[in-house]
Amino acid sequence: MIREQEAFIKELNKLVSIFEASEGEIRPHFIVTGPSGTGKSFNIAKLADKFDLGFLEVNAAQLTKEGTSGNSLSKAMSPLQNMQENLVICFVDEFDKLFISGNSNDIAAHESTNGVQNEFLKVLESDTASVFGDYGKYVNVSVKNVLFVFAGAFNGEEDLTIDRLREIGLKTEFLGRVGLIFNTVKISLESMISTMKECAQLELYLKLFPDVKRKDVEKVLTEQLTECHEKNTLGFRIITTLVNQYFIKGKDGYKKETKKITFQKTLKMD
Repeated sequence: MIREQEAFIKELNKLVSIFEASEGEIRPHFIVTGPSGTGKSFNIAKLADKFDLGFLEVNAAQLTKEGTSGNSLSKAMSPLQNMQENLVICFVDEFDKLFISGNSNDIAAHESTNGVQNEFLKVLESDTASVFGDYGKYVNVSVKNVLFVFAGAFNGEEDLTIDRLREIGLKTEFLGRVGLIFNTVKISLESMISTMKECAQLELYLKLFPDVKRKDVEKVLTEQLTECHEKNTLGFRIITTLVNQYFIKGKDGYKKETKKITFQKTLKMD
């Protein structure tokens, strides 16, 4: 477990266990804040898997107001039609894009995102939601078995409170139904290096390139993580990026030609 996330994961584990044990009768919807790449979606998905719950991820930044072209909330939530027998966690990523000022100067865009926030509020106030079904028809599905999680970076602000969220644009009515807030923090360099050494992507590459020594890779990646840590805005995602760069472009950053990669063969680094 990542040191910076111990308390966060412990609290979430308790919350989800209550949701699961009550068979959805208790649904403590909540908000998760924190820098990009701090494991918000990863940890929620992992908890859903642990408790054998359904998991649906919705990117709020890509949603458009119902009735306009694009991916409306009714379309994004359509998978719930096939999850009616199970308890479900609906993870709404980039939720802050719907109300934080400064994301767009376009009045029409602001009206659309504000409309999406209202549509989420309508779902939270109801036992059912209208979703886009087969043949373009709308169908009502129950949301009484759905726990909603709203996540975002919130312009990098730390230790957000309900009052602060109201100030920056989240509706009071919404906060009355989603009143729990969990703040994640930037991952330390020590935790980044530890995670890199256990990276599944690294393990796969080392199998493909048996002539490459793990200690050599870890040394280079540790140096790169240390160098970019202060300005890292990708969080854990940067580890996969650096691993790919090492094996595809080489440790010195030069492009290497890799023709066909299969797990039936092994490769050599040029």
